[in-house]
Amino acid sequence: MYMLKSPIYAWLSGVWCVAVLLPLVLPSTAMADFFKYKDNGGNLIITNRWEDVPEKYRKRVTVVWDKDLAAKDPVARRSAAALEQYEREEAARRARQEAEEKKNQSKKGKTLVYELDENTGQLIRRFE
Repeated sequence: MYMLKSPIYAWLSGVWCVAVLLPLVLPSTAMADFFKYKDNGGNLIITNRWEDVPEKYRKRVTVVWDKDLAAKDPVARRSAAALEQYEREEAARRARQEAEEKKNQSKKGKTLVYELDENTGQLIRRFE
């Protein structure tokens, strides 16, 4: 009889089983973007929810991804706008960080010198 060595081992084996078996259990339609089918009247119907497709038409369904359809989908538009805003903010942050690193590298190994201009009375700072 095989005995588990510790509760952690049992927990890890349970997590491993869930991670391996979960993708097999989930329906493949969950990954689809749009479902397209024609009803008995010949009307083309497009939806992004499998539940909206009547049972009698499910054999006729074609799964499609179309940028034009995505542009009309309000959820997809919001997601795309949020992603675009995140990418812009991330690019700006990287640019600021690179500029700061470049600025710090130009000062590396230099000494900050303060000098008082006797003519104007201005304090002048420079690196040497």
